[in-house]
Amino acid sequence: MVFSINNLFNNFYFSSEVVELVKPSYSIDSPGEKVLLLGNEAIARGALEAGVRMVAGYPGTPATEIVETIAKMTKHFPEIYVEWSINEKVGFETAFGGSMSGLRSAAVLKHVGLNVALDPFVTACYAGARGGFVLIEADDPNCYSSQNEQDNRNIAKHALCPIFEPSNVHEAKEMTKYAFDFSERLKTVVMLRSTTRLSHSRGDVTLGAIRFHETKGKFDHDKERWTFLPVNARIYRKIMLERFKKIEEEVNNVPFNKVQLNKNSKVGIIAPGLPFAYVIDYLKENQLENEISYLKLATSFPPPRKLIVNFIKNLDHVLVVEELEPFIEEYLHIFAKEVNPDLRIIGKELLPRNGELTPHLVEIAMNTFLNRKAPNHPAEGRNGIQSPPRPPVLCAGCPHRACFYALKGAEKKFGAKFIYSSDIGCYTLGFYPPLETIEACLCMGASIGMAHGLSKSGEESPIFAILGDSTFFHSGIPALANLVYNKSTVNVLVLDNLSTAMTGFQPHPGTGILITGEQGKRILIEDVAKGLGVKFIRVFDPYDLKSTIDVLIEAINYTDGPTLLISRQNCSILDVRVKKKKGDKIDCYMVDTTKCNNCRICTSTFGCPAFFIDEETNEISIMRDLCSGCGVCDQICPENAIQRID
Repeated sequence: MVFSINNLFNNFYFSSEVVELVKPSYSIDSPGEKVLLLGNEAIARGALEAGVRMVAGYPGTPATEIVETIAKMTKHFPEIYVEWSINEKVGFETAFGGSMSGLRSAAVLKHVGLNVALDPFVTACYAGARGGFVLIEADDPNCYSSQNEQDNRNIAKHALCPIFEPSNVHEAKEMTKYAFDFSERLKTVVMLRSTTRLSHSRGDVTLGAIRFHETKGKFDHDKERWTFLPVNARIYRKIMLERFKKIEEEVNNVPFNKVQLNKNSKVGIIAPGLPFAYVIDYLKENQLENEISYLKLATSFPPPRKLIVNFIKNLDHVLVVEELEPFIEEYLHIFAKEVNPDLRIIGKELLPRNGELTPHLVEIAMNTFLNRKAPNHPAEGRNGIQSPPRPPVLCAGCPHRACFYALKGAEKKFGAKFIYSSDIGCYTLGFYPPLETIEACLCMGASIGMAHGLSKSGEESPIFAILGDSTFFHSGIPALANLVYNKSTVNVLVLDNLSTAMTGFQPHPGTGILITGEQGKRILIEDVAKGLGVKFIRVFDPYDLKSTIDVLIEAINYTDGPTLLISRQNCSILDVRVKKKKGDKIDCYMVDTTKCNNCRICTSTFGCPAFFIDEETNEISIMRDLCSGCGVCDQICPENAIQRID
């Protein structure tokens, strides 16, 4: 083993960074004070003001900061229980257990995380909420950090779960608070839907009073309600449908829905959530706010039928401005047939069904819809400046790069091309040049299953399933058990950098650190694998290239079942951060230009971003500010031109 457990704990930073001695602005109890908050911080503040008592989730951009913010709040409000669960399904079930006990609770996840939690989510909507229960989820239009851009309004519709969509940061706080009240009053699960742009925007938020409800949960032993045998499920399906009728009426009275009807206007705009902010900005900028009718929707499902019908009954044309699917647009066609069959409904013919809406896209659509001349400004932005492209890259000193480089070395030594099936994490960046080791990636936990299918297809090339340490606990364990059970020969490579690095260095069971910074129980990946019956297990340091290649070759030659290979080394960013805090020296490297023959293996094959080429001299150098001192480049240079700086 590369590290001792004590060394691992000593190198972790969560315990010192999560705890704050001074109350941050989102925790102060100063009603009426205005503060600047991130969208996700505003949502967390709304949960605090609503009296939330239990919060569980799994890290996933763009929703991560919600749980992290609440975790920081617990220093000042220890009544709140918060955890990083091992995946979204467990997180949802944990939070729902809090609601079952009468506590106000929230499950937090990103949009694709709801796929993982879908099984309990759908059935929980049958049972409804006891303590106010809000599922806080963040969609990711344009796939900024996700494998798809699914519109979770459709999933909410499937489950008959009401949705609230805030249009700005302050409203995100207020609507979160309202969602808990709505949930408890109508005994329903509620979805609060954010998006990347709202979650990661900053805005002024006026603080409200912090209130608390029950301090301790108590289960009601209503076994018919909570036990979903068919006999009970049939009853609660009917109860859910009756509850939903009340919800359909209630959404017409939600104060966040806003109607502006102008008598002389025969055209109208309907927009839910954040797109409304773009609409109202356009109307104000063009002095049309009091001339064009508009309807702001905070409840996209169920849509407020009475408000919509009253809005469209005297219009000739209406434009629906919404991101992704034509969700509201489709409802509008249904409502218009009853009250205004000649209404011209325009939506996705002017706005894209993919990607994120921007003020510029909305402006173009609005100008076309209103038959207005477009202003004379550049398409890329009002200042005409476009930022240069910056493709994602593994960080300087990243142990994943070393492992990928070793895999390429093992390919040459073994004399065959390997197959690489990947999960989602920093390591997926191995897809890009110059490493190009990732060939398939579907979703969390899929690397092992896809690799197993390839191995059973008759494919004879060595197959590697590549996943991270947090992903192993999230959804890798069942797939690994399946390999053992079905006698697979897949090589499972866990890239263990001792954190959930891509989403911001969150802890997980493999670290033994809780979200609050307290020490929990550490679970070693190799111990789990032993318990599942994996016989071939190796733990190695990827910074030692020769030993890593030897382990990879040994695993490929093993045929008596699956192998588990654990590449264990601190995330380089985390490692440098810890060293700087301790005042430890960071061993940097330099290029001896008298020895360098400009072969450029370090830049074109290894690809560490700490290297740069001087445009004038054409010489290769290492940026000391980026170098983490991993020393791998020293091992790959054929001229021994890379040396450690003493």
